[in-house]
Amino acid sequence: MSASLIILIPVILLGIVGLFCFVGCIFEPYEIAPPYTAYTGKTILPTGSIIAYWPLKQAKDTDLALELISETNGNYIDPNTVEVGTLYPWPEYSIPNGTDPDVLSAAAPGDLKLGQPTIVAGDVDLLSGDLVPPTCMVVNGAYVEVPWRDKLIPLKSFTLEAWVRVDWTADDPHAFRFVADMREFSPATTGFALCAKAVDDQPGVYAWRGIVGDGTPTFAILDSIEAPFKLKDPAAAAGTIHYLALTYDGPSLTLTLFVNGKQNVQATAVGYAPNMTQPLWIGAGAPYVPRRPQPADIGPASPLFPFVGAIQDVAIYMEALNAVDILRHFNNGNGIDPK
Repeated sequence: MSASLIILIPVILLGIVGLFCFVGCIFEPYEIAPPYTAYTGKTILPTGSIIAYWPLKQAKDTDLALELISETNGNYIDPNTVEVGTLYPWPEYSIPNGTDPDVLSAAAPGDLKLGQPTIVAGDVDLLSGDLVPPTCMVVNGAYVEVPWRDKLIPLKSFTLEAWVRVDWTADDPHAFRFVADMREFSPATTGFALCAKAVDDQPGVYAWRGIVGDGTPTFAILDSIEAPFKLKDPAAAAGTIHYLALTYDGPSLTLTLFVNGKQNVQATAVGYAPNMTQPLWIGAGAPYVPRRPQPADIGPASPLFPFVGAIQDVAIYMEALNAVDILRHFNNGNGIDPK
């Protein structure tokens, strides 16, 4: 055997082994490090326009909702653990659950459950080489409060997105259920929000709603018109998971609501004025309204329009993500084509 052949054999063998490994070996699929997630590391964080991101996967014994981009951390607020008159001195202020369709708000016990099973299938932690499902928060009258900071405020265009699981049922009263709200109401409407609204004359049917303040006395509103969702039977074990994204494109004055990766409704000639005073609430609505007292058998107080269910991976971008990006977020969050 010639010397040249002896030299080539290891090279050839190495190439063959490399080829088999290329097609059959399991490489580390995510070029990220703990504690970031696959969905976080591959879909959310690489987006250059992102300005805030709350995975909401903290452990059960924490009060801090960590934000991974600009350290605009929030606080988990459980009305049952806050003594009235101390940290949050709630005044005697109440908006009834009456017949006015603009102020329908249901009573809530103030439940806060952290460390709950993930609702985003493609969202997994890489820990010690293992892919481990993370967690999310589940609320019913509790919420996250993020103090106002200029880092949170998109000035011309924006996207607000979130993954949610709807846990209220047809037996619950018709009411607004806010996923996230960063609005100011007076002296002019500013900011934006995402919520669910009961569809009139259709018991158990809700539409997703996007809201934007344009600096006038009224808000611009978009309701999901193509796919209102029907609540599950009260006996159902768990609710339905939705991926929501509200986008506003400043140059074209276009407001768009996406549900589960698809454009659901769009409006043009809508202005947008940034909220320059009020905090962001996740899991409740109307941060500009003082928290109202509740009946003694429910709890000391609660915010308006409490969400009931799970919330995870809330993000804000300073651009209107396009339809391709929105669909990719939906697919990757479901574990489809995680690239």
